[in-house]
Amino acid sequence: MSEFESKGNPMRNIRVTGTAAVSEKPDLVVITFRVSSLEYQFKTCMEKLAISTEQLREDLASVGLERDSIKTTRFDVDVKYEYDRKREQSFFKGYEAIHNLKVEFPFTQKYLNEVLNVLSNTESQTTFRISFQISDPEPLRQQALTDAVKNSREKAEVLARAAGVNLGEVVHIDYSWGEIRIRPEREVCELECLCESAAEHDVTPEDIDVSDTVTITWSIM
Repeated sequence: MSEFESKGNPMRNIRVTGTAAVSEKPDLVVITFRVSSLEYQFKTCMEKLAISTEQLREDLASVGLERDSIKTTRFDVDVKYEYDRKREQSFFKGYEAIHNLKVEFPFTQKYLNEVLNVLSNTESQTTFRISFQISDPEPLRQQALTDAVKNSREKAEVLARAAGVNLGEVVHIDYSWGEIRIRPEREVCELECLCESAAEHDVTPEDIDVSDTVTITWSIM
C-alpha cells in the first residue's frame, strides 16, 4: 500500500506499507495432557484423579522429565447431570474432575519417540496433544520487522523513480507491536494412551512463520 500526500511546496510525502515474513524450524516440543475422573462420590473422584496424575508424573520421570517441569495449567471439578427427556428431569451423574498439565523439552526425534513410547503404555488414561514451538522467537520477530522496513523502502524507491522524483528522509513511522503475526503452533496429534506398544514415529515439524507490517512516510523532492 502506498499513498502520495501534498504537504505544501516544495515538500511532498509518500506513505508506503512494507511487509515481510520469515520462518524457522521449531526447536521445542510442548505436550499438553488431560487427566480426568468421573465418579459418583466426590472423594472417590478426587482420589482416582490424584492416582492417575501421579502415574503420569512417574511415567514421564522415567524418561528424565523432572516433576517440577510438569506444570498444571488448569484444574476443574464440576457436578455432572444427565437429562432424561422422557421424565423431563435432570439426574445427578457424579463429579467430574479434570487436571490439565503441560511439559516442554527440546525437540529431537529420538527423545520424542522415547516419550511417546512411555505414553503409549501409561496406565494414567490420559489424552495428550503435541505441538511444536520456537524457544526464543524474539530474533525472528526482529528479523521480520527489519525486513518489513527494507520492503517499505524498496517500494518507496520504485514509486519515486516511476514518478520522476527523489526519495528523501523518513518523516514518520507508523507501527504497532500488536501487528506481528506468528502462525499458530503446529499441532501434531491427539491420542488416547491406551495402546500396548508404540511404533517409531518419524515427525518432521513444519516451519513456524512470523510476519510483520510497518508503514513509513518518506519525503519526496
